[in-house]
Amino acid sequence: MPSSTTLRTCLVLVLLLGVSLAAQAAEPTPESALATHNAQVVRLNQTAMGVLLGWAVLNLGTGTVGHFTSEGERRAFFQANAAWNVVNLAIAGFGLHGQLTATPETWDLARSLAEGQKMEKLLLLNTGLDVGYIAFGGLLLERGLRKDSAQLRGWGQSLMVQGAFLLLFDAVLWGLNWRLNSQLTARLVPAPHGVGLMLTWP
Repeated sequence: MPSSTTLRTCLVLVLLLGVSLAAQAAEPTPESALATHNAQVVRLNQTAMGVLLGWAVLNLGTGTVGHFTSEGERRAFFQANAAWNVVNLAIAGFGLHGQLTATPETWDLARSLAEGQKMEKLLLLNTGLDVGYIAFGGLLLERGLRKDSAQLRGWGQSLMVQGAFLLLFDAVLWGLNWRLNSQLTARLVPAPHGVGLMLTWP
């Protein structure tokens, strides 16, 4: 019959082996780190599309109510808000559907990098357009003041508000995507024999 010392030694060894295996299982590999990164990117963009969807629904609701309960400049403002957010609603709906049906766990390194660059470029393009929306809204407002047109003033104010929101939205989303993508690219090293890139972790 084994002695108590032998039993204690075996238990300690089993315990140490279990701790070692658990640590190895918890230690991220390049593959698991990439899957985690991809999931974070998709979750971020899902949340962003949800915010845009909420903004669109809010403006459609208030715009519709404002159309029937106000007059003149304010009525034109609410009308333009509602009309503008029909487009936002479509963009948010398609964008959210795309993010919800994405399969980031299947993306390899090349696909992950390509998706990140595509999103960054799209958001940078959008920020440029947003500045244009604000500027055009300012032109409409100025023209409405010169011509004493309540409708042009209302449309101009609406376009400036909508453009400002989209500029903030796109700029913040670009910054968050850029940060995640930078964390990924910071871990890239040349592959063996200098052909391509590979991901290292940690």
